[in-house]
Amino acid sequence: MTDRSRITRRDFLDGILLALGSTLLPPMALGDGFDRWLTDDDYPPGRTGLRGNHPGALETAHALAWTGKRDWGTVTEPDGSDYDLAVVGAGISGLAAAWFFRQQNPKAKILLLDNHDDFGGHAKRNEFLVDGRTRLSYGGSQTIQTPGRYSRIAASLLRDLGVKFDRFVSAYDMTFFRRHALRPVTFFDGKTYGKASLVPYTLTDLSWGVPGIVRSALSPEQAVERMPLGSRAKEQLLRIMTGGDNALDRIAAAARLGYAGSTPYFTFLREQHHADDPDVFRLLRSLPAEYTGQGADTLSTLEALALELPGITPRAVSNLAPEPSSRLTLDETEPYIHHFPDGNASIARLLVRQLMPHVAPGSTMDDVVLAPFDYGRLDRSDSPVRLRLNSTVVRVTHDGPPHRADRVSVTYVHKNRAYRVRATHCVLACYNMMIPHLVPELPQEQKDALRQAAKAPLVYTTVSLRNWRAIREVGLGAAECPGSFHQSVLLDYPVRMGGYGLSDDPAHPMIVTMIHVPLADDYGTPPREQFRQGRFKLFSMPFAQFETAVKDHLNDMLGQGGFDADRDIQAITVNRWAHGYAYQGSALYDPEVAPERSHHVLGRRPMGHITIANSDAGARAYVDTAIDQAWRAVQELPVSS
Repeated sequence: MTDRSRITRRDFLDGILLALGSTLLPPMALGDGFDRWLTDDDYPPGRTGLRGNHPGALETAHALAWTGKRDWGTVTEPDGSDYDLAVVGAGISGLAAAWFFRQQNPKAKILLLDNHDDFGGHAKRNEFLVDGRTRLSYGGSQTIQTPGRYSRIAASLLRDLGVKFDRFVSAYDMTFFRRHALRPVTFFDGKTYGKASLVPYTLTDLSWGVPGIVRSALSPEQAVERMPLGSRAKEQLLRIMTGGDNALDRIAAAARLGYAGSTPYFTFLREQHHADDPDVFRLLRSLPAEYTGQGADTLSTLEALALELPGITPRAVSNLAPEPSSRLTLDETEPYIHHFPDGNASIARLLVRQLMPHVAPGSTMDDVVLAPFDYGRLDRSDSPVRLRLNSTVVRVTHDGPPHRADRVSVTYVHKNRAYRVRATHCVLACYNMMIPHLVPELPQEQKDALRQAAKAPLVYTTVSLRNWRAIREVGLGAAECPGSFHQSVLLDYPVRMGGYGLSDDPAHPMIVTMIHVPLADDYGTPPREQFRQGRFKLFSMPFAQFETAVKDHLNDMLGQGGFDADRDIQAITVNRWAHGYAYQGSALYDPEVAPERSHHVLGRRPMGHITIANSDAGARAYVDTAIDQAWRAVQELPVSS
């Protein structure tokens, strides 16, 4: 249970946003007369263009949820016998559920189903071959954050997979950014601000999320003076940047905590910092977007404090209550270094390799990085664990009344054809908001609770560059980009593991991650409406529009360093997550909501032989929560007679 008086960066994200937890589905290599659904040479991580929620992954689910479609035609049963467990969703939580069930039932037959063409959920691997060199990056779930806070269950699973947390200390090159004089910068694009400019200063501290990056030597006064803003905006921005220590002193001591929790951040800036210039609010709005899926205009002052936004400093937390409370400090004692080169996709790969050793060679966290994975072997009929991609589950029902049934039927659609498998048990490790559509027999209260997990859309665009000479020339380590389509730009993390690593030579390839969160046109738009509008925008955008945004942005930002997008970009992968962070509202800060009545707790209740996993069910956007919820879901399955 979260300590409601301790506001940490992780706790904020935990309580407001459930995870990048998703559903991805595997191929079929059926040796029982069925055509193979994925060929041996088909390799999803190497695909470019629109990925994430890629074309073909969501159409069936949308027909079910948006139009209420229920007739999928003649249903075929391709597998000759029942499974002991069917898992809906092959993200980290679904894979972990299969792992835990297999540990307790070594002879169990397990089938995992996913609607995407790759496994891992939001733990997406992007892979490129650039001039003979393999380059890796993450298309979603990025890191093992604060592993010292992991539960015994989650930590034990990762250890069993061969993950050694100490290994990341030597794998992450803390000196890379300093060695190459790469700094955090704010990029002002030419279209919005009249002239493109890079200011080597950021309004939030990026050194937490990019360990080792060189902090700016500029003072706030020097930085603001270099920004392409009017004199009035500069004066107000500087007042916000330097006046955070006593920003709450005018509020009565007993009322400060309540004021911070109930007052919108932008209202706080107007009331306490006397800010009203539109350029100031435009500059601040996108700062928290990559962490929250929202703009700063929808956050409370307390949430802004947790994210260290300008205007109220961590030193001011003692002013929030009549008695100073050290528990309101930002607690980030573990460095943000626990990255595989492909993010948490390597955790998904470790799970798949343990469950299906015939898919890939190796046994360590290092060798999984470059281990060849044979997707054509994921769904072998002679394997006790099978993973079936490109398969969207549309219905899960007990074969009879839930309290008396002894098995479950799972119907899924592949290439517009319906199939059904039967299993003794079923774990739903998919988007929680889809579950009411999949399981019509759930109680209405539970369906209503599950629907509260509305997900915020976001995009991780991975750009493969032939070299990083221009990046070195302009000294860019990471960028905040107010006004730009992509609000953040990050370089490949300097991780060296398993024979793979970032090169010190600027003539060699580099991966750049560009993050876009579709914010509403109108400030203050309620988050759920903002998310709806954002999803519509993303689904309406063809790849060419993303490509143009990338090229224009990088040409504008790196042009003075000699960058030319048509020459220097090798490939672009747009990881479009129309359903990314899951939003729960501000329940973390609401003492009136009893934990057992929280939406995610009500929504995850088991029913008969069906249980619910996924990080959505734990209201925390982290790998450990995905694992913990998988463990809980497996323990809640009834013991078979």
